[in-house]
Amino acid sequence: MITKHKLKLSVCIAALSGSIFSVVAVGATEFNANTFFPATHPLGKFGYVDWAESLKASSNGELQPKVFTGTVLLPARAGMSGLQDGIAQVGYHYSGYTPAELPVSTAIQELGFNYSDALVAAVANTDFNMNDKELLAEWEKAGIIFGGGYSTPAYNLMCSMPVRNLSEVKGKRLRTNGNALSRWAETVGAVPVNVPSSEMYQGLEKGTLDCALNVASDLKSRSLWDVAKHTTMVPLGLAWAGPMWGYNKDFWSGLSSKHKRLMFNENAKAMARLYVGYDASVTEALNEAKSHGVSVYEPSADMMSSIKQFASDNMTNVYSMASEKYKIADPNALFGRFDATMQKWDDLFAKVDRNDADAIAAIIQRELFDKIDVGSYGL
Repeated sequence: MITKHKLKLSVCIAALSGSIFSVVAVGATEFNANTFFPATHPLGKFGYVDWAESLKASSNGELQPKVFTGTVLLPARAGMSGLQDGIAQVGYHYSGYTPAELPVSTAIQELGFNYSDALVAAVANTDFNMNDKELLAEWEKAGIIFGGGYSTPAYNLMCSMPVRNLSEVKGKRLRTNGNALSRWAETVGAVPVNVPSSEMYQGLEKGTLDCALNVASDLKSRSLWDVAKHTTMVPLGLAWAGPMWGYNKDFWSGLSSKHKRLMFNENAKAMARLYVGYDASVTEALNEAKSHGVSVYEPSADMMSSIKQFASDNMTNVYSMASEKYKIADPNALFGRFDATMQKWDDLFAKVDRNDADAIAAIIQRELFDKIDVGSYGL
């Protein structure tokens, strides 16, 4: 629940010096910020925990997010409904969990196998959702303000037994996030199981899953190395569907232009820190995996060939799928605009130091967020 309060006026009298100090009364806005990722996960840490502290500091305490991580406030699939109902005022939501309500956003995720640059994908996805008329109409209908996006690095296979080639993957139950990942699993004879990533550990522990398809950093951030002792570094596409920061419409409209701008500034910083930090977390988890009894493999040639073939076929099939499954009126135009946005950001990031979060954030803020009119956006 949003609350506004005034800090009490305090007067301190220093007896020895006779000086009087006062704290000026300041209005502060408290609100709930929700993500189902744990605080140790890069999307939880950089996207919410660190973001919240930075927002408090940059607003001089005027904005006071109360961060909920894991499924304490809302289950994974309820991110959007929680925003709509005002349970959370800011929140993460994966569009693939609600494809009927977010068909355009979910259709674009079908291209996850066809791009490999997580930084470009994160910012292009943000740009597209905040500026493309078709997506803006979708968010308007959903009653959610899109405030910024994300992208994971490439997904990998974390399994309870070795799964290094097509023979070993056949018949295995693979946790997927739906969309293209499920279709790839089916093409190699595996069984896709579409459950939220918050349920991977339990599935592997109880044997209802053989493998989890997600970023290898989850070995550490979600302790999957306790239940998945075999990781294959096969590149299984990026995930970017939905907002990292979706805003409840009433909450957004009640913010001052100053506070909206501060939100956008912090989102730019957090997106940059997430990109740098996510990559670092993958390296860290893999470096520590052996000490937890995890074997890490490179994929076989036949498995890599299956991915290359699937990505090629996907570019042919995705248009009819968007039309038939997601009821997109003009898939060619939609995907063409999205690809052009991807190319735009590929060019903008061509010379940036990929380890310099400040430099990355400056480009995101200057070329994206600063160009959005906070006085009219989402209203």
